[in-house]
Amino acid sequence: MNDLAIDSRIFLSENIDLALQELDILFNTTNTELIGYPGFGTNFEQFLWQLTPAKDQLKQYIYNKISEETLILNDFDIDISVDINLDSYNDKMYIVKIEITDPVTNDKKTRVYQLK
Repeated sequence: MNDLAIDSRIFLSENIDLALQELDILFNTTNTELIGYPGFGTNFEQFLWQLTPAKDQLKQYIYNKISEETLILNDFDIDISVDINLDSYNDKMYIVKIEITDPVTNDKKTRVYQLK
């Protein structure tokens, strides 16, 4: 059994759940936050603020981060879609939907992130 849980009362045994947790850890860790490995994580705030990327650029950034920074997710089929919405102040909000599929069991799960 693998377990990436911080809370010792929770155990994950399904590979797809481990992959989702790995994705959440990647998305919720900013660069320089992990001691000894400053490149780990996503720096969406700086990336989006400085570049205001197109959908394809953001999608490629996410694919690159997943392939470089994760172990379990690399064994899954990953489909990423990005939509751009404007809020009331005409600021861009990126809606990132990531669907992962376990190639062994064909289980699918989805995570949706809002980036601003």
